[in-house]
Amino acid sequence: MKFDVKEEADRVIVEVELSPSRRGKKPVPRQRVETKDVLEELSTRGIVHGKAIQTASVKNWREHTRRGTWIFEKKIEKVLDKPAENVILSKEEKPAPKKRKSRAKKKTTK
Repeated sequence: MKFDVKEEADRVIVEVELSPSRRGKKPVPRQRVETKDVLEELSTRGIVHGKAIQTASVKNWREHTRRGTWIFEKKIEKVLDKPAENVILSKEEKPAPKKRKSRAKKKTTK
């Protein structure tokens, strides 16, 4: 199995290629690599990554499914600014004006 990891500015690209399965004198068993396997391999290598942008499913029993590429966001630690100091405004807050209540109209009786 070939497992290549490339780290770019904002992405982590993982390319996986499996050797083809064979029957005969030197058999090669069927294998499958999915996203959970790639995540496990990245964690064993100590590579920090974020959310998956592109995923694949690789199987070695057909030629066109032997290769796959996974792309992850690169996890960047953001440094937060210092918290702002409390600001005191010089103007006093005015209370909201009182609203007039509407009075119910009385019915006149005859």
